[in-house]
Amino acid sequence: MSKKPLLSSFYLEAATAAPGEEDIALSDTNPPVWLHFDVSKPEARTAMQKAAPYIDESTIDALCAEDTRPRVEEFGKEYLVILRGANLDPAASPEDMVSLRIWSDGKHVISAQRRRVFAAQKLVERLKASGKPAKASEIIVGLTINIIENMGPTITDILDEVDALEENMIDTVDIEMRHALIDLRQRVLSFRRYLFPLRQAVGELRELATEWLGEKATRRLREGNDHLTRFIEDMDAARERLQFMQEQLIAESSDKLNRNMYTLSIVAAIFLPLGFLTGLLGINVGGMPGADDAWAFWWVAGGCSAIALGLLVYFRRNGWL
Repeated sequence: MSKKPLLSSFYLEAATAAPGEEDIALSDTNPPVWLHFDVSKPEARTAMQKAAPYIDESTIDALCAEDTRPRVEEFGKEYLVILRGANLDPAASPEDMVSLRIWSDGKHVISAQRRRVFAAQKLVERLKASGKPAKASEIIVGLTINIIENMGPTITDILDEVDALEENMIDTVDIEMRHALIDLRQRVLSFRRYLFPLRQAVGELRELATEWLGEKATRRLREGNDHLTRFIEDMDAARERLQFMQEQLIAESSDKLNRNMYTLSIVAAIFLPLGFLTGLLGINVGGMPGADDAWAFWWVAGGCSAIALGLLVYFRRNGWL
């Protein structure tokens, strides 16, 4: 990854790469440009202010903020769009969402990231491959659609894990399956929690799109909003299925515990009279019958066996076993 804060720069009308931030100044007289910064670098704020000195300090703060929430803000003819998407870094968890911040005055675009955002990289590669000029609206909508589309494979993987877990529960239930269910449910809830504000931000952007971005952008944002709605519905369905599976696990564990307790109760019922009998014969007082009889032990053992067998027959006839 580049050590400079400017990760990529692109002249929109010429569809060619632009020089570094030290050679770019955003103004009405200069051609439209898209600058993408890594604001985790300490020099990013200075680079942004140098490239676009007319941007308000509060906007720079929003672009460089460590913690963000999806939203859309309008400042006269300037717009600030903050989105969050799945973390596609192989070394990270997809639920550890990454933030993409976008500023535009309708002509130029500045986007920023603190961690790697594949949506921006995907758009850069597409623009380079097409070689066609682009507008600021296409950059904003393209980044938004890429953020949404990149969530699709992650959500599909989660739904596949839910299906696999549900199938495995038909055959067996063990402690590892319980841990897998809890972990999967936490992931679903975490992902779902971030989808709602993202859908709200995309909805606000769609409302502004008619005048600001145009009809084509509005249609694409409407489709993206529909995809987000479907993702939320999928997460809701997954949450309900996992809730049902958790209730099933609890019910099966309760049934297993009840069966074990029932078995222990039967065993206790059988040995209770035997324990009473052997305890009575074990007292050290005179007059104990059979004390001088060599066969007394075997008579007592046989009697205890007969009592135990009789209790087993009685329990079975009454349907208790």
